[in-house]
Amino acid sequence: MRFSNSASLSHPASLVLETMIDEMEAIVPFLPNVESITTEKSEKLADGRLRIVRRWMGSLHAAPAVVRPFLSPEWLGWIDTAVWSPAEFKVDWTHTPTVSHLAALYDCSGTNYFEPDPANPKASTCIRIGGDLVVHPNALPGVPRFLADRMAPQVEKFVINLVTPNLTDLVEGLQRYLDRQQKRAAKRSR
Repeated sequence: MRFSNSASLSHPASLVLETMIDEMEAIVPFLPNVESITTEKSEKLADGRLRIVRRWMGSLHAAPAVVRPFLSPEWLGWIDTAVWSPAEFKVDWTHTPTVSHLAALYDCSGTNYFEPDPANPKASTCIRIGGDLVVHPNALPGVPRFLADRMAPQVEKFVINLVTPNLTDLVEGLQRYLDRQQKRAAKRSR
């Protein structure tokens, strides 16, 4: 299933990119369905791009009640492998489950853009989020096939509701985080 969204932020694209690359963990309090984000690896590639691997932990309360009995907290985590191309204002990303035996449950990848807003390129950012999500509910461990077939729409909805809102909530959380940072900087400069 293809998904996409776009939004604007009232902060410059260079600041948005810098924050996404360097301060992702600081945005967690502004993300309602995320318990934590931990950077596991960061490396500069020869061509100037950056490869960053982060572990995200989702919140169990975001799961529908029918699915909760089959979940354990570690199943709500995913690894975000992101290759940032700052010169192009974009990131190519892939999400994989943190639990290896859940790797067959879904495939999720995409490209996001954090570009200067054409209407106000020095002060705002246009964000475009896009990706593909393919859910394989029959791969859910411990669930009989006949039940997986009946649960398939709910499992797909759960995974989409876990992944997609986190991408779009990130835009809102980033706006609130940068607004707060801007206010703090203004207070310090007085």
